[in-house]
Amino acid sequence: MDTFDLDVRRGVYSHIVSAGGPPSVAETAVTIGCSADEAAAAYRRLHDAHALVLFPESLDIWMANPFCFGPTPHRIIAAGRMWTGSCAWDALGIPAALHTDGLVESECACCGDELELEVVGERLVRGADVLVHFVVPARRWWDDIGFT
Repeated sequence: MDTFDLDVRRGVYSHIVSAGGPPSVAETAVTIGCSADEAAAAYRRLHDAHALVLFPESLDIWMANPFCFGPTPHRIIAAGRMWTGSCAWDALGIPAALHTDGLVESECACCGDELELEVVGERLVRGADVLVHFVVPARRWWDDIGFT
């Protein structure tokens, strides 16, 4: 990944943290000081490198892990905002990424039972007894990252 793409990625994450959602290509272009075409090309390269996930047939950001911008049952309250994680595992990454405490409200993918996980002082203080099971082996995650 070259310096320009890293700058675009940093700009995307900075916007997410400050605005609570992903920037458009046009917003990123203004932030980085490049053309919209250059920002769009960087979005595509970052997607291809698995550094961002774009919605299919779009330049809109679906996931900038651990953040997700599509509907999921994984909600996180952290840094005064409601966030969405791609999965319960990523949901725990949001308080870590924001360097803050957080409450994760999720559900079991198998039985649908409600789950609450709480992070305080970088420690899981509620939900530490939950068993995590990854249905898809890690080597296959990017075959269909939306499902994974």
